[in-house]
Amino acid sequence: MDAQTLTGAITAATGLITAIGGVILALKVWIPTHTAVNQQRTDLTNFQTVLINTLKAHDIEIPEDQSKVQPR
Repeated sequence: MDAQTLTGAITAATGLITAIGGVILALKVWIPTHTAVNQQRTDLTNFQTVLINTLKAHDIEIPEDQSKVQPR
């Protein structure tokens, strides 16, 4: 194996290791963030359900959900 081939092989291996490290780092950041956002949504949905049930229990009209797509 000549010097040029060896240098190319080392460069390729180093690039591969760097790429794998980047993927691992990205996953370590993305997964906890994704979990936190999903938990916030779940908490908000649960709280909204409690509020709606409380309004219904006191015979208070529930306003229409503005976040749903309205048919034309």
